[in-house]
Amino acid sequence: MPERRKSSKPKASAPKKRPAAGGIKQDKNYEARAGYDPKFVGFQAPLPKLSKAAAKQAATIPVKKKNDNKHELKYHHYSVILNAARKLAFVAAVNYDGKAKTRVARTGPDKWFADPRVDKEAQTNNALYSKNALDRGHLVRRADAGWGATKDEAKRANDDTFHFTNCSPQHEVFNQSAQATKRNLKLWGNLENHIAEQVAKDNQRLSIFNGPIFRADDREHRKVKVPKQFYKIVICKKDDGTPAAYGFLLGQEEFIRDLPLEALEAFEPGPFQVFQVPISEIEKKTQLDFGPLKDIDTKRRGGEEGLESVPTPISSLDQIVL
Repeated sequence: MPERRKSSKPKASAPKKRPAAGGIKQDKNYEARAGYDPKFVGFQAPLPKLSKAAAKQAATIPVKKKNDNKHELKYHHYSVILNAARKLAFVAAVNYDGKAKTRVARTGPDKWFADPRVDKEAQTNNALYSKNALDRGHLVRRADAGWGATKDEAKRANDDTFHFTNCSPQHEVFNQSAQATKRNLKLWGNLENHIAEQVAKDNQRLSIFNGPIFRADDREHRKVKVPKQFYKIVICKKDDGTPAAYGFLLGQEEFIRDLPLEALEAFEPGPFQVFQVPISEIEKKTQLDFGPLKDIDTKRRGGEEGLESVPTPISSLDQIVL
């Protein structure tokens, strides 16, 4: 794991961690879930809009108010828009509070469960992962959602991330090289932590969008096409008051083939590589419209003239355009 860039500011005190008592439990009161808060970071960062084609594939639930999003599955501190055709999320959006009073430490075995609001045929289940090399992978990380003002709140939010609607199979290529997997997946999982520490240190509030890239050539396993690529968008208000958004892709070697030569210098690809990309590039790959986030995209605003749209390989956290 590369060293994180040092900051001159003092480190914020970490929230108190408590063990998760009694194992993973499913909260059956789905009406009590507030879901993703688009104003959480101090400005509007709404859920992405679906293209017409994507909307036809999205799972729907009954809504009580006219303006409610019929595609939004609300959970504690996060929401999911589910691609029922692929049985995986278009997007899983979470609010992260680094200064929350309580966080829940991971203990005991994982336990995953279906969301009763959605047809079981529109979700994956344990059968997909039985007797094979596929792992159950969180889209919204347990560590991002599992916070609260009280132990009970943090525990409910932690356990809520174990819905199959928030689960994506990790493709077998993740394990083609143990060394590359250790480096790149650990880097991928620490992008939001690094951004919080470097540019949003004072408030420690982030909103994060996660999801797979659906491709026609994804390999099918037990009637589920397994994604080869994933995206992440991290949103925050910097300590100077500037709103910012950061787009990333976790891609395979083939993704770098179209990069210009200067972007490949001193770059040693592995089976999977993290790239910082313009959010507009993620839109092209996902059939999602991230709206105002494109205007605050640091990748679009940063970099040298003419190279803003070029995917940048990220092998250490200090290479991120902040």
